[in-house]
Amino acid sequence: MSKKPFSKVSRTMLATTMALSVLAAPITWKDVVNAEEPIKFTDVKQSHWANKVIHELANEGLVAGIGGNKFGPELELTRAQFIVIITRALDLPATEEKTPFTDVPAWAANDIANAYAAGLVKGTTETKLDPNKTLTREEMITMLVRAYEHHLGAKVESTETPEYKDMNQVSSWAKEVVSVAVEHGLINGKTETTLAPKDITVRAEGASVIHNLLKSSLVSVQLLGINDFHGQINTYKKVGDKMAGGAEYLAAYLRQHEAENPENTLKVSAGDSVGASAPASALLQDEPTIDIMNTLGFNVSTLGNHEFDEGVDEMLRLIFGGEHETTGDFAGADFPYVAANVIEDETGEPLLDPYVVYEVGGVEVGFIGVVTTETPSIVIPSGVEGVSFTDEVEAINKYAAELKDQGVESIVVLSHNPAESNVDGTNARGEVIEMANTVDDEVDVIYAGHNHKYTNTLVDNKLIVQSFSSGTAFSDIDLLINKKTGDIVKKSAEIITTFHEGMTPDAEIKAMVDATYDQVKDKLNEVIGTAAIEITKDLNENGESLMGNLIADSMIAQTETDFAFMNPGGVRASVDAGEITWEELFTVQPFGNDLVTMELTGQQVIDLLNQQWATGTAKILQVSGLTFTYTSTTGEDGKVTGEVKEVKLKDGTPIDVDATYTATVNNFMATGGDGYTVLKSGANPTVNITDLDALIKYVKAAETVEPKIEGRITKE
Repeated sequence: MSKKPFSKVSRTMLATTMALSVLAAPITWKDVVNAEEPIKFTDVKQSHWANKVIHELANEGLVAGIGGNKFGPELELTRAQFIVIITRALDLPATEEKTPFTDVPAWAANDIANAYAAGLVKGTTETKLDPNKTLTREEMITMLVRAYEHHLGAKVESTETPEYKDMNQVSSWAKEVVSVAVEHGLINGKTETTLAPKDITVRAEGASVIHNLLKSSLVSVQLLGINDFHGQINTYKKVGDKMAGGAEYLAAYLRQHEAENPENTLKVSAGDSVGASAPASALLQDEPTIDIMNTLGFNVSTLGNHEFDEGVDEMLRLIFGGEHETTGDFAGADFPYVAANVIEDETGEPLLDPYVVYEVGGVEVGFIGVVTTETPSIVIPSGVEGVSFTDEVEAINKYAAELKDQGVESIVVLSHNPAESNVDGTNARGEVIEMANTVDDEVDVIYAGHNHKYTNTLVDNKLIVQSFSSGTAFSDIDLLINKKTGDIVKKSAEIITTFHEGMTPDAEIKAMVDATYDQVKDKLNEVIGTAAIEITKDLNENGESLMGNLIADSMIAQTETDFAFMNPGGVRASVDAGEITWEELFTVQPFGNDLVTMELTGQQVIDLLNQQWATGTAKILQVSGLTFTYTSTTGEDGKVTGEVKEVKLKDGTPIDVDATYTATVNNFMATGGDGYTVLKSGANPTVNITDLDALIKYVKAAETVEPKIEGRITKE
């Protein structure tokens, strides 16, 4: 299998080739794998070697019995019978063209005419078909290969001669087709060592080779996908009561599943592979994460919002390689990134290729990438300087049309947009679910991301998946693609958790992680202080968290302002009870955002708190220096609205809407991130130290920290 993507330059040539290969009518594949079996031939026992294929074909109307609920598996197969089976299997179009044969039986006349019009039938003379003549195995093989080549739309040549010991008995006119049939899996030997080319064929054998023909017309493709890995190369998480995650365990699972279909497997990422990363990756500019993905043989990724954390230039350096003052020269990703809706302002063209096409098992699969248009509102302005984000659906449909024009019919979208479903696929919701109904119907699979949820559902006949985050799970998608038409005819997915239990970690990736950790371990292992309790980032029913309170208090301790506000999305981890290391605090606040102080009126504070629902989700701010009460409602569309009812100072008095107060936020919020646009109007903004440095100073000074839930936030 070729796993190299096609460049845009070669698309015209490929489109021409594809057009030439679709001259005949496409095969009708009715998923014989899952066929129901109302037909049961009494003379085909469960133990019969062809029991399964006979009944599958019969229930799809491709073979028929001989009457009396019998199939006659050991009856000799005639020319007419086999022509009829081939015609139905290939779903050949009806024709009014007459054959020159004078001995065609009425029951088979239409099928034989259709096969003759398609060039699949030759007579024993110019006017005689000999329909009742029995077929030798080599004669059956000849007709079979002719049908196979018609279906593929191309002449097929063999590359090797089968090693059956009786190959010398094959007629000279049949040697090439016999070699093709064996090489392409259309037929097996009569025994392990003999082909028996002169033996008369029986009906069971005819059904078996037609089944092989149908199978050979399909390609099984496996997609192994991740989303929102966030550079968590050496971090583990509890899923239920079991540990999961870590690059070495994710690698072990991916390689185990790839071994199930090694020639036809592609590995993909739906964005946020880096950013908000574990320090072992982040301190080295996330190069270790890209190196691990290279080693695992990833084939394609799209961008997530976190790829923009350090700006477009640094993102492109990670993708294409280049020099960095901290890490030196980096080779970049061995796999392409695609993004159809990220437009370079200077040129008006996509910043990256909008799609890539892979040839897998003789079929082409196109991958279009898109990232959420919310990116500019959840990344600091410098991170997206020079680029714009267009509507995801419009971008997908534009490039899906381009792919179709080039003959690519199997299309997968890598989308860094949110989705969610129940485990059984019900209650599907989120942006990708809405997108699916307006995306081109030639798109068969859409990956979701961004909200770190479980998704495995079918919407508008589009398979939609998302596998949580941080390497704790991945998606295994199985596709069945028709070689003739290039269409995906069957698709299914499984979301698999990377539990440690029962899995041996991948030694190669473990060595890479360990080597990376050794480079930064002295800094990471520095003890900063002690946690008297577990300090969790989990929000209670009101939206308050222990870690949120600790961070907000550290902000005021550093800047001595009246209030502090911390966006919940910036609180990335919890801390266990006991010693607190530098690594743990970095994992809590990995972005290195600067603290910004400013002056706000009481009314602006109230407006800020009401902007907690500006993006349609409840992003409840973690606060220090005040308390507030709010109401919140979730609509039928899944969007959340809310309103602040009461804001009080620490002493319990209501906030004065006309008074001026000082406040501390991070620079992400200060520039309007997460929809907190009122902060852009704050007076006298001043930049302080980073949020991480402030937290480290606060914990060091306290030596032991024990934040409490204090009722700073109340939901009515």
